[in-house]
Amino acid sequence: MSRPAPLPDLVTAPYWQHVNEGVFALPRCEACGRHHFYPRGNCPHCGSPRIVWAPASGRGEVYSFSVVYRAPGPAFKDEVPYVVAIVKTQEGPHLFARIRGVSPDEVHVGMQVQVLIEKRAEGAALPVFVPRAA
Repeated sequence: MSRPAPLPDLVTAPYWQHVNEGVFALPRCEACGRHHFYPRGNCPHCGSPRIVWAPASGRGEVYSFSVVYRAPGPAFKDEVPYVVAIVKTQEGPHLFARIRGVSPDEVHVGMQVQVLIEKRAEGAALPVFVPRAA
């Protein structure tokens, strides 16, 4: 069984388009210069509607995490255990994402990570985070 794919809407479509092109980008306000996430029509910091999509570093650190031992559905049964985390990006926003490339017992708060755009067999791409070399 294949994993569910993202369902972009008018606001999130640019994010998923960038990801599918292999680019990690975040919304940035042209008025105040700050990044934010989740995508929305106005800046949550200053209220401006002048939002652009800007390539981001993809660097961050694990802010919080949880190890999933029980699959939420049949499509995930072969993947447990796996780590889901809140990653604080270098640009500031926090994202909910999977951590790959490391055993779940090695993940820790403060762990330095780097985004990896993971191409899936179903055609969609997803950003995941992997440990960053020191």
